Amino acid sequence: MPLSSTRQWFAQRPYIIAIIISLLLIFWMASGVMKTQTIPEKKAKQAQIIPKVQVETRVAEHISDLVELYGRTEPDRIVTLKSELDGQIVEVLAKRGSMVKTGQIIAKIEVNDLELQLARSQALLAQREMEYSGAKKLNKDGYQGQVQLSIAFANLQAVKADIKRLDIALENTLIRAPFDGVLNSRYVEQGDYVKSGDQIAMIADLNPLVVRAHVTENQIERIAVGQQAQIRLLNRHNTQGEIRYIASVADENTNTFKIEVNIPNENNRLLAGISAEVNIPLAQVAAIKISPALLALDAQGNIGVKTVENNQVKFTPIDIVKTESDGIWLAGLGEQADIITLGQGFVREHDTVEAVFASSQSKQAASSDRESN
Repeated sequence: MPLSSTRQWFAQRPYIIAIIISLLLIFWMASGVMKTQTIPEKKAKQAQIIPKVQVETRVAEHISDLVELYGRTEPDRIVTLKSELDGQIVEVLAKRGSMVKTGQIIAKIEVNDLELQLARSQALLAQREMEYSGAKKLNKDGYQGQVQLSIAFANLQAVKADIKRLDIALENTLIRAPFDGVLNSRYVEQGDYVKSGDQIAMIADLNPLVVRAHVTENQIERIAVGQQAQIRLLNRHNTQGEIRYIASVADENTNTFKIEVNIPNENNRLLAGISAEVNIPLAQVAAIKISPALLALDAQGNIGVKTVENNQVKFTPIDIVKTESDGIWLAGLGEQADIITLGQGFVREHDTVEAVFASSQSKQAASSDRESN
C-alpha cells in the first residue's frame, strides 16, 4: 500500500491511532513498576535508620518504703473554762502563757451572799433533823401518822440538797485548771462581771504533742496503731513519734482517714499549730534513684521509665518510694536497669535502638558495685 494511501487510511480511522498510543503508554508504565519491584528487600532494610539513645546503668539499693503525709501539730487536750454562775471577778491568779497544774486556781468570782445562805441552811438542817427524829418516835409510839413522818423526812432532804447546791456554788467561784497545761488565753481581768456560760480561760495540754494527718484509701492498710513515725516540723526540728489513733470511718468530703501521732514534748519546747511532715517507714524495697526528668508516660498515660533490653525500648511502670531534693527513688525496676537518659522522647516501646552508654565505665562500675554488695 502506497504511503499516501496509508496516511489516508489512518486519517479516516483516528481511533486506531488512539489505541496504539494507549498500548504504548501501558507498556511503558508496566516496565517502570517491574524495575521498582526488583529492588532487593535487603537494600531497603539497609536504608532504615536505627536511632541512638544514651543509656546509663543504675543499680538498686535497699531502702525503707515510706508513707509520706502532711499535717500539723495540735495539743493533746484543750479546754475552755466557763463561768457557772453570775458574779464579779475579784482576783486573777494566773498569767497568760504560764504553766498551770491540776486544781490550780486561775481566777476567783465574788461569793456574794452564798456563805450566809450556807450558814442559814446548815442551821436549818439541825432543826429539820430534830423534827424528823421526833416524828419517827411519835410514829413508833402510835401518836403520829405516816404522812407526818414523810413530810418531816422530805423537809430534811430539801435542806440537805440546798446545802449541797450552795457548796457547789461556792466551789464554782474558784476557777481551777482541770489538768496540767499552758494557760494559752485568759478572757477576763479583775473587776469584770461574768454571767453563767461566759468564757474565763483556755488551757492546752502540750505533752504529748499530737500531729494530726490524713491518709488515703491506698495507704490505710499499710499502717497500724503503735507504728513509729519520723516527724519533720516546718521549723526544721526533727523528732520521732508513735501512731496512737487511726479513724475507722473516712471523712465523707475527702474520703481520707484521720490519724494521730504522739510526740513526747517535755517542758513544752514544741508548739502547737506548726506544719509537719510525717514519714512512716514500712518494709525495705529495692529502689533506684533517678532524676524526675527521666520519667515518661506511655500511651495510656501511666507514669514510668524507658529502659533498653536487647536493643529494644521497654516501658516499665514504677512506684515512687520517696523523694529527695536531688532525685526520686523508684521501685519496680528490679536490681539493675539500663535507663535511657537522653533521647527517650523520640522512641517508643518496642522500638529497636542503638544503646550508647554515657560512660564506657558505667557497666564496669555497676558490676563492681554489685560485687561489693
